[in-house]
Amino acid sequence: MKRRPYKNRRKVIRRNRKPFYRKGAFWFSFLSLIIISGLSYVSLFSPYFQIKETAVLGTQTISKEELLNAFKDNSVISLNVLGNNLTSESLFLPLQNNISSMMENFPEIEDINIKKNFFTQKITIEVKEKTPICIWCADGSCVLLDKKATYIKDYESEVGFIKINEIEDYESNLKLWSGQTKDDFIMTLLTVYKNNEEIKEFNVEADKFLGIYKNINFIFDPKEDINWQIEKMNIALKRLNYDVEGLRYIDLRFGEQVIVK
Repeated sequence: MKRRPYKNRRKVIRRNRKPFYRKGAFWFSFLSLIIISGLSYVSLFSPYFQIKETAVLGTQTISKEELLNAFKDNSVISLNVLGNNLTSESLFLPLQNNISSMMENFPEIEDINIKKNFFTQKITIEVKEKTPICIWCADGSCVLLDKKATYIKDYESEVGFIKINEIEDYESNLKLWSGQTKDDFIMTLLTVYKNNEEIKEFNVEADKFLGIYKNINFIFDPKEDINWQIEKMNIALKRLNYDVEGLRYIDLRFGEQVIVK
């Protein structure tokens, strides 16, 4: 009796698939969504987390009212939920846009620190204003600059600062020639002023700068040692007994020499 060849038959296993709404993962995701939505709603619209008071500290020249208005413009959100318009000034809202907007609209500000108090529902804006150190004039207009050579505001009638007249464009001339950044250059001029407070005004040319002393100019080379040039200036003034009447300039740029004319 012949045996029939054995044939491998694949056994098919049929599984009963549960509807997606009966799976644990679905309900976990659904409940998580409900919880997150609820927490988001509470954090944004609960009266317990709305800003009740905003205070500004540290302003000297900036209007507190204008600063507060700029802050509020970016601290309110409006949402339409099921046809209802909802607004929120929640303490949980991120404040980076507020800070960026205020820094842009108020160039007088050097730094801003915003503190939240969830118990008193209060926001405190701590402002640090830039400190002007010079008046920089170019193309018929003058501005106040800080130690980083950044703009603070247009010059009005402020006193007590050195005045720098840009006779020739600094960026394309003296900066390239001397290798000094604008803030470094301002520090150089302040060094001259601190050694002789009668030199309160400077003219900046393409390859040199002039310190105006009484009715004459001291001519400096910004790429050479400024302290050595200041020392030569002081020696020259002592030898002249500080009498510069009838002179046009004293040139300090050439090594050991001092050219008086």
